[in-house]
Parts: sequence; C-alpha cells; structure tokens
Amino acid sequence: MKKLFLLLTLLLCTSMAWAHDVEVDGIYYNLNQTNKTATVTFKGYYPDSYANEYSGEIVIPENFIYDGITYSVTSFGDYCFLRCTGLTSITIPNSVTSLGSRCFANCARLESIEVESGNTVYDSRENCNAIIETSSNTMIAGCKNTTIPNSVKSLGYDCFSGCTGLTSITIPNSVTSLGSWCFYGCTGLTSITIPNSVTRLGVSCFERCTGLTSIAIPNSVTSLEDNCFYDCTGLTSITIPNSVTSLGSYCFHDCTGLTSITIPNSVTSLGSYCFHDCTGLTSITIPNSVTSLGSYCFHDCTGLTSITIPNSVTSLGSYCFNGCTGLTSITIPNSVTRLGYACFSGCTGLTSITIPNSVT
Repeated sequence: MKKLFLLLTLLLCTSMAWAHDVEVDGIYYNLNQTNKTATVTFKGYYPDSYANEYSGEIVIPENFIYDGITYSVTSFGDYCFLRCTGLTSITIPNSVTSLGSRCFANCARLESIEVESGNTVYDSRENCNAIIETSSNTMIAGCKNTTIPNSVKSLGYDCFSGCTGLTSITIPNSVTSLGSWCFYGCTGLTSITIPNSVTRLGVSCFERCTGLTSIAIPNSVTSLEDNCFYDCTGLTSITIPNSVTSLGSYCFHDCTGLTSITIPNSVTSLGSYCFHDCTGLTSITIPNSVTSLGSYCFHDCTGLTSITIPNSVTSLGSYCFNGCTGLTSITIPNSVTRLGYACFSGCTGLTSITIPNSVT
C-alpha cells in the first residue's frame, strides 16, 4: 500500500511539473486544438517552477507547426515571463491580441520590447521600447530603456514592476494616472517628476522604490492610495499638496529615512499603518482638518519625541502609538471620544498623559 501511495504521489508530481502543453524552439505553449491557436506560457506548473526559462533575446513567432498542425500564436498567458531576470529583449508578433496579467513583472534586465507593426491591438509607437494598448493609449509594459510617448494617457497596472534597471523616466503631460504597482520594486529609480496632469497614484504605485530620495506630488493629485510609498526606505523628503484629502493605509509604512513631514490642511484622515515603522520620524504636524488617526498609524515610530493632536480629531485607532518609545508626553484634546485598544502600549518613555473627560 505504501509503495502504491508513493507511486501515485510521484506520478502526480510529474504531471504537475508540466502544465504547459508543448515546447517548440525554446518557447512554451498551451494549445487550443479546436481553433488551432496557442498561448505563450511559462515552463512547469507554477510561474516559479523553473528559474529563467526565458533569457536573452526572444522572438515569438506568428505561428508554428507541431505534430503536423499549424498553430497561430494569439496570446500571452498570465505570468508567462514573470521573474525571468535573464530576459533582455522580446518581440511580439502581429497575431497576438491578448496579454495576460503580470506578463513581464520583475524582468529586471529587460531593455528592449517591440510589437511588430500591423498588430491591431498593441503597438510600440515611436520606438518607445514598451507595449501600448492602442485603443486606450495605456502603456501596459515598459523596461529600463522605455520612452513614454506624448500620446500615452495612463501607465497601467504593473507597467514597470520590478524594473530594477530603471534609473529615471520622464512622464509626459498627456498621462493622467499611474496604475497600481506601476513602479513597484524599481530600486534603481532615484528621482521622478510627476506632471500636473496626473490625478491618481494607484495602490503600491512606488512601493519598494528604495532608491527614491525625494518626490514632489503635483496639485492635481487628490489621494495617495494604499501602500503608495510602502518601504521607500531612502525617501527623506516629500511634498504633499493641498489637493490631497487622504493618506491611504500603509502609505508611508517603513519609510525609515523620513525625518519630518508636513500634512496639508486638506487631509481629513490618516489610514491604518500610515506611518508604521517610520523610525526616523522625529516630528509631525497634524492639521486641524484631520478627524481620525487609523489603527497602527504611528506604530513603532521610535524616533517620535512629540506630537500635537488637534481638536478636530475624534478617535485614535487601536495600537495608534504602540511602540513609540521616544514619546515622553502627550495631550489628548477634548474632541477625542475614543481611544483604541493598546493605543499607547509599549510607550516606555511616556511619563505623562492627559486624557479628557470626553473619552468614554
């Protein structure tokens, strides 16, 4: 019985290791035998089953012959080139009309992307070294040598994600939004200018851009979404304009290089974990417009020695100042009616605190 179980396990693992249907000339495909089409995919059962199954210069053909049948290459599957750090160049044929999620994420050495002219869905206009969705003018994949044309309206989801070789980029005034995870993990990016045309910075837009030292956000932006500058450890200064009304959860989480920040009067809320683990933060001014401090908002801000809570604030979230060991005193205004669970837990340096009668 034990031998049978081991045999079945081995057979299952073997079948799981080869989720792609075929490999032809170094390209892995899943086949649709009904309409004779093929989807480019990764080697193995999971995207990370094999490291760097694609490397160097890759040219995807419009069609290929397998077992006597001609298949047309019409799509790229989800994650098909994910973390192929050895991939340097990719050429996409006219036949491809669909690109899956995170196709080129974390392709750190990718320096050339070309969509062949004549493709009806995607293009690489003006030799931009990127993939643009023609109908929406959205750039959906870029690399370290990308130039953004003036006709592009938005930088899409995961556009430059994991592009560690990207050191600088010019965003034209035609762009109105930076999608979620747009510059995620671009550790080589040291500075960037966001034009006044941009109104939205997506979730995790600059997360883990550890080389980014400063950034100016234009007056056109109304909110910094969740994880926007998460783990930007090199960030020492940032200008938040009066147009911004909210700072999302984890917005500046682990920005250990940030020593001070001015929050404009337009901001009404600080999200959960907003400044969590900002150990270099020594002072912060909260404007009278803010009504609530989210859970874990200043958790483990060990360098914070003083803070003034304005009369506009009505509640302090759970663990709000937890672990703020440098905080020696704090005054809670009469406007506050609620202190969250373990709000000041671990504040070992706190010698005095005034809690008003308004707290229930």
